[in-house]
Amino acid sequence: MSTLKFKCTLLTDVILNQHAATEGNQSTLDFIPGNNFLGIVAGNVYAEHRDLALDILHSGKVRFGDAHPALNGVRSLRVPSCFFYPKLGSYKEECYVHHGIPNLASDDLKKKQLKQCRNGFLAFNDSKSSFTDVVPEKFFAIKSAHDREKFRSKDSQMYGYESLRKGLELFFEVEVDDSLTTDVKELVSSLLVGKKRVGRSKTAQYGLVEIETVDYAEPVVEKRNDDYVIVYADARLIFFDEYGMPTFTPTAEQLGCPGGEIVWEKSQVRTFQYSPWNFKRQSRDMDRCGIEKGSVFVVSEVKDFSGTSCYVGEFKNEGFGKVIYNPKFLSYDGQGAASYAYEKASEPDAQNSSLSAKRPACDSVLLNYLKHEQRKFNGLSRIYACVNKFVSDESIYWCGEESFASQWGTIRSIASRLNSRTEIMGELFNSEKAYLEHGVAAEKWNENSRKARLKDFLESTAKQEGFSDVEFKSLVVNLAAEMAKKIQGGV
Repeated sequence: MSTLKFKCTLLTDVILNQHAATEGNQSTLDFIPGNNFLGIVAGNVYAEHRDLALDILHSGKVRFGDAHPALNGVRSLRVPSCFFYPKLGSYKEECYVHHGIPNLASDDLKKKQLKQCRNGFLAFNDSKSSFTDVVPEKFFAIKSAHDREKFRSKDSQMYGYESLRKGLELFFEVEVDDSLTTDVKELVSSLLVGKKRVGRSKTAQYGLVEIETVDYAEPVVEKRNDDYVIVYADARLIFFDEYGMPTFTPTAEQLGCPGGEIVWEKSQVRTFQYSPWNFKRQSRDMDRCGIEKGSVFVVSEVKDFSGTSCYVGEFKNEGFGKVIYNPKFLSYDGQGAASYAYEKASEPDAQNSSLSAKRPACDSVLLNYLKHEQRKFNGLSRIYACVNKFVSDESIYWCGEESFASQWGTIRSIASRLNSRTEIMGELFNSEKAYLEHGVAAEKWNENSRKARLKDFLESTAKQEGFSDVEFKSLVVNLAAEMAKKIQGGV
């Protein structure tokens, strides 16, 4: 068996609906199912290599795996369903492996009220015994149907599209049996590599991806010292019973552990159901019912087991059925605590990650508005800080004089009707008829150097902070308002 490994980079947003329904809330998958890559190959094999179609597409000898988000050169995996964490806590702080807990009924665990991890992907680092969470970025857009006769949008036909954001990188594999020739392997690789389209709305702006060959590490497996085998579902699993009906309770033989017995009370199994769309026939196939990826089976009474990973069940050619036996990342200590600890992604890695892809140009208007609001908020914060410092340090020289409240009100009125720093300073200080330079106000403002304190504060603050005319006006208005309230015994 040969394994071909690829990297899939999203060049545009990609839509992969979780359900076939066209009405209601539509969510996108956070991975690319293997049947999308099978479809890419099928589109060329039938046209140019029809004699190889049976071997490549239908015999199960070529298996197109699911593409999972990549982080730091590692293909992430669905969060194992056997991971539990305390209620009101997080698996990043405290994580337990369910089948490794010796006593689930202990008082300590009852108090913690363990909850199951269910969503997201984890990138495991076996050399550091750590894991990092991977959250694919998504986007939501509203679209409308086009009326070709009236050259405008159709009435009452609005659609919501949730998509995976462009820039996301995913890793996937294609397994090819050794019974097939090298030419077949090279053909499969050549048909996949390049710019392709996947998902829905490919005729619109969605679905463009670029596929290239790459190498990445596989999860490390460990040999257990007991007769148990831990089976982790890397992909979704589908099994049929002896009557040909879908079943959620496979046998140990179906899981690749002949002679064993599944310990259901230690296993954590989640299920799924969906109806696939056949583009060639333009209709739906029968519903597929199976076991969700991330599920964990515990199989007992298995001796001398040496398997690492394989494909089991049905529809293996479409990426269903991959399992990993005894993965090291499911190891635990004597109390059931996970041996792997959470590690936050480093900043450079996060910047290089596809998850931090640049925003498209269509968001530039919104981004410019947000940047303007951010600058405005930062400017106001600086003004309020300066005002608060003056009120805290200098207001003692004005307190106890009721008449100052009205004079601060006049200063506020002057600043409100003028537009520049020069005009405001001139109206207050720098002319013979300036408000603080003549009349009754002048005498009171000369006591305790009040006028000099205010003038020095305004000039030095404007210079140090580099305030514009608009910001200087706001500084004087807010300062006068706060001083008036302070003198009156307000806030």
